[in-house]
Amino acid sequence: MPRLTALAALLMLLAPAVWAEDAPVLAEYRADSGSLPPEYAWEASVIIHEDGILFLKRCTGYETEGPACKTRRAKVGEAELEAIRAAAVASTLREDPAHPPEDLAVGGGAVYGAVWLEGTRIDLPSQVREQDAGRVASVLSAIRAAIPARLHRFLTD
Repeated sequence: MPRLTALAALLMLLAPAVWAEDAPVLAEYRADSGSLPPEYAWEASVIIHEDGILFLKRCTGYETEGPACKTRRAKVGEAELEAIRAAAVASTLREDPAHPPEDLAVGGGAVYGAVWLEGTRIDLPSQVREQDAGRVASVLSAIRAAIPARLHRFLTD
């Protein structure tokens, strides 16, 4: 029995090291229902690492853990990863970030995210000025297209 205890302790020490070996994040995609009563509220987040590993988490009712949350893992192909990078570069959002709108909308659902290129975070806000909307949407579309179709059901209500 002491050997099992020692083995369990060793595994607990090694677990954080395994998690720390995740590849850097390439893209983040988030969607939510906005301000709704808990029985209708939901939030989803997708993290895509540079090695193509994707993690999805969807929670309902303003919960952040437990049975109200579902998680999924998938693999994104190299072509899709490159499409995200190409869309981010073509958007010129790294050199000229999107500007917030003059009037912010309140309530309602939102889709937003971020991309990391060469260590630089490029924000993809849910609300931007009209002249920036197409640039942000093109990158968000590339990220969503990289998410396997079987997981799209988690990104809407």
